[in-house]
Amino acid sequence: MADAALAKKRGGSPKARILLVEDEILIRLAMADDLRRAGFTVVEASNADEALSVLNTTPDIALVVTDIRMPGRIDGVELANWIRRHAPRIKVAIASANIESGMDRAFDAVFSKPVLTADLIARVRKLLPRTEQSG
Repeated sequence: MADAALAKKRGGSPKARILLVEDEILIRLAMADDLRRAGFTVVEASNADEALSVLNTTPDIALVVTDIRMPGRIDGVELANWIRRHAPRIKVAIASANIESGMDRAFDAVFSKPVLTADLIARVRKLLPRTEQSG
């Protein structure tokens, strides 16, 4: 079922999208599937370069969940900094096996990998205003 149809079926708005940025395909597919089953609309990117393209063409991204270490011109921290400068209304969550001290203050959420599904869903729901939730 398409993300928008699933969100509508679950009684939410498909307008707010989550951009999931993760280079490890199996991790990205699992996290995206978990978010979709919870009723969220998810756009996937395999690196920060792809994410920038999505952010420049998709106006309704409400939250970016990104890995830190990825191939490409920039990493997840640089992507988060770009978002803070160019799209400050978008919330940013970092998901990484390499969490550094102070990251919890620099981002809207920090997930240590492996990310537990229940924690991911609960914290994403807290990050998105009720009107933006689709689950």
